[in-house]
Amino acid sequence: MTEKNIKYLLGIDGGGTKTEFLLTDLNERKNRQIILGTSNPVNIGTENCKSVLGQGISEICEGLDYTEVSVFAGLAGSGSNDINAEIHRFLGEFGFGAYSNGSDADSVLEAALKGKNGAAVIMGTGIIAFSRSDEKLHRTGGRGYMIDKGGSGFCFGSDALNSAFEYLDGRGGSKLIFSLVEKKLGKSLENSVAEIYSGGATYVASFAPVIFEAYKQGDNEAERIIDRNAREAAKIIAAARSFLDKKDKTVICGGLCKQKDILKPFLLKYIGSDFPLIFSDEPTVNGTISLAKLNI
Repeated sequence: MTEKNIKYLLGIDGGGTKTEFLLTDLNERKNRQIILGTSNPVNIGTENCKSVLGQGISEICEGLDYTEVSVFAGLAGSGSNDINAEIHRFLGEFGFGAYSNGSDADSVLEAALKGKNGAAVIMGTGIIAFSRSDEKLHRTGGRGYMIDKGGSGFCFGSDALNSAFEYLDGRGGSKLIFSLVEKKLGKSLENSVAEIYSGGATYVASFAPVIFEAYKQGDNEAERIIDRNAREAAKIIAAARSFLDKKDKTVICGGLCKQKDILKPFLLKYIGSDFPLIFSDEPTVNGTISLAKLNI
């Protein structure tokens, strides 16, 4: 397929919380954009993942000739060869002019590092770091919410809920965090256990902002929670950087970047300032567009 046959680029960025679909022209000017729920096949299963992808592709490509579209899908949770192969076969069923897929590592590294050496650390629903050193790619963390124990939106949210329940039980915790959690719930915490569990990791992660709001209001418990999570994130960053030169930058991306003014001092406390640490607002989906362009 030659470039003159392709008129559109479609990038699909699948994360732990949402899946973003971006359609552009060949100059990467936005044409259409939609956001659906998570497509992580580990969390929701491969069939549900394909259902989300199919819905998004059908909506964003409505009225288009699929042979004029080049697509790249970078999905969290698709690191295994079997899952990647199944997603690749699924994309092939649409008749795209060109198509490829990979993990969120590909999307993040392209968006954050533009092909250069360095580390990209995603602090979103989960936490994972990818290091690129010449042609070698290294992964640190990203083992999921049942294993990773700090630095993710899930961990912050879980800590918020734990503190709230501790206060409810008279075991300690924070009154302010308890109040903010109940405000978000819109009902009593005591009657919300089933809802919290049914919401899963993504729902728990949605309570992460409670910790940062409590910190802004001077809550000591919130400060301890941020410090502990920053310490765990720093371990991942340090391990990721062990593959790099000192001059190579480290880019923090993901939903927790919204809290960079609070997070950065805590992270620097544990990792120091001997290398460039950058918080990036660059949407990861932009990396998928660049990779879709490489298809042609």
